[in-house]
Amino acid sequence: MLGRSANLILALVGFSSFVLANEPLPGSSLKHPPLPPLDSPYVAPEEPKYDYAEVLHKSYLFYHSQKSGVLPYQRLAWRSDSCKICIGDFGEDLSRGWYEAANTMKWGLPLGWTATQLAFNVMMFEDAMNSVDELAEGLELLKWGADYILNAHYNDTHIVGQLGSSALGPISKKIALDVDFNYWGPPEEYEQWVPSGIPHKAYYITPENPSSEIVGEYGAALAATSIAWRKHNSSYADELVDHAKRLYKFATDNIGSYVSSHENAFQWATFWYPSTDHRDELAWNAAWLYAATNDPFYLEEAKKWYQSSPDSWYEYSWDEKGAGLHVLLYAITKDQQFYTNAMEYFNQFLPNPNQIVKFTPRGLAYIEHWGSIGYAGNVAFLMLAFAKSIGYETPESKEMASFAIQQINYALGDYGYSWVVGFGDYYPSKPYHKSSYNSYIDYPMRGEFQDIVETDFTESKTDQRFILYGAIEGGPNIDDTWYDDRSNYEYSEVTQDYNAAWTGAIAGLIDYYGAEKFEPFTDCELDLGWTHPNASTPPSWPDTDCYHTCNKGCPRGQMESSFSWKLLTEPYDQLHNQINVLYPGEGEIKVAALEGKSPEDLKEIEAFEEAKRKKAVVTENSDGKKNDGVESSALSGASIHTLYWATLSTLNK
Repeated sequence: MLGRSANLILALVGFSSFVLANEPLPGSSLKHPPLPPLDSPYVAPEEPKYDYAEVLHKSYLFYHSQKSGVLPYQRLAWRSDSCKICIGDFGEDLSRGWYEAANTMKWGLPLGWTATQLAFNVMMFEDAMNSVDELAEGLELLKWGADYILNAHYNDTHIVGQLGSSALGPISKKIALDVDFNYWGPPEEYEQWVPSGIPHKAYYITPENPSSEIVGEYGAALAATSIAWRKHNSSYADELVDHAKRLYKFATDNIGSYVSSHENAFQWATFWYPSTDHRDELAWNAAWLYAATNDPFYLEEAKKWYQSSPDSWYEYSWDEKGAGLHVLLYAITKDQQFYTNAMEYFNQFLPNPNQIVKFTPRGLAYIEHWGSIGYAGNVAFLMLAFAKSIGYETPESKEMASFAIQQINYALGDYGYSWVVGFGDYYPSKPYHKSSYNSYIDYPMRGEFQDIVETDFTESKTDQRFILYGAIEGGPNIDDTWYDDRSNYEYSEVTQDYNAAWTGAIAGLIDYYGAEKFEPFTDCELDLGWTHPNASTPPSWPDTDCYHTCNKGCPRGQMESSFSWKLLTEPYDQLHNQINVLYPGEGEIKVAALEGKSPEDLKEIEAFEEAKRKKAVVTENSDGKKNDGVESSALSGASIHTLYWATLSTLNK
């Protein structure tokens, strides 16, 4: 995590500081790729070598392992409701979104970029996603992230820039009381076992404590998400754009960076996620607003900030947006300057006299030691998106597609090892991820002191107890070697941002090769943990769902093939009916929980439901006699529904 953003040039000259293969860490076994390097230049296969539809499905599934909040349904048996006391100072619900990596933190800049990038994926490769029945899933995840950001934007003077405390203490002396970083159990039990007893606290961006990069990234995320959602829910898209405009105004009216903050939480955020500059996020926010609104004001603003931040032009990550701006601005304007700058960036990687990026012996573009697979995936996405914009048949596009295929196929197992958990025959067995090791349904050390739990987590050679499908691990050394254990987390860490552009690159390869060459992949036969003895009852997916089940016969390319799409599009006052399909008899209670009702509220609702079930209604039958204990048909259906929502409304006041 530390220093995962660095200028490309620094990354190219700093190899001596890396953990190299000839310096193995204590207690670890150095791993070597089973297959040797190529003895000739790489040639991309003309037909897809891997099932990219499966990879895309599993990459989206990874985000369910990172989900925070009350879940409308459980996709994974080992993940459930969490972030149970995630309430801001003004009562705002901050429970949604995703956890950053192995922890339960929500840092504003990487979370915001993840949301923006997931929307960028849909913008560029929507048709390919839809053809393999992954678009509904993508839109669902986008909304989950955007809803967190909407709530984080409490008003135009207070915006949540971080949720949770990694540590407390003077950053200048590197003395800290670890809070979130000293919790090693499942997020579902954070409030019960976190050693300090400190719940997830909200830390605010204000005019007096500005962060143009966090707020600008939030605005970019909402504007980008509005593009993906507009054809499905225009009022929601309008709400997103309204917030994005207000966030942009705040970010430009209150110029500043969290790296200069005097607040302890943001000082620690700077230690883990140092921001290089804020101007690229302002350009990013404005560019996405132009893409969402076609308002020329935002295009001029984007160009202004873009020209003022050329130092960001040679990287693309949660920190630096310059290379992404080349591609985005060209896609929406076809302006030659953005084409020129994009090709200058790409030529660092492609075979030509200006190529400067180093490669491992087996062909991975080695941009950064920490997160090398993720960084290569970022570049692969940008190249495929740019190739689509200029046409796949151009010579430049063919070179870029070849590079992207090489990077993705390296990570999928071209040399005998897959860096994607749960894909292929030989993949990571010990990713640095707490809840897939210590799950709320399988937590052998529950109740132990957290330092004991930590020792077990980091030093144990036990494999993860549950498969963290789709997660991209950090990556290898410069010589392709690596360590497969949790103690060497620069290799085994997984994060929300590693998977973001990677997901888009996979969709790009489906588009490039032709979606007709891939069959939609489903949860059928995936081990999602439901056979565990402590697992709850899984959702009862209907016969019309072909995404989460082994069902066949759904029309391809139709959003309705995933029942979860109905949960997103059903009128809210009818949502309980759809959830009742998945969890018979529990729909109303689950909807109440989604609304953020407190445990006390839920107890009152449960008591109401129980009373409703048990109450004997006296009715008069057709012959005039009274029957005790027979529920009146008049109190079923609409009248019961009305009474329930009236009760819920009262509780909500």
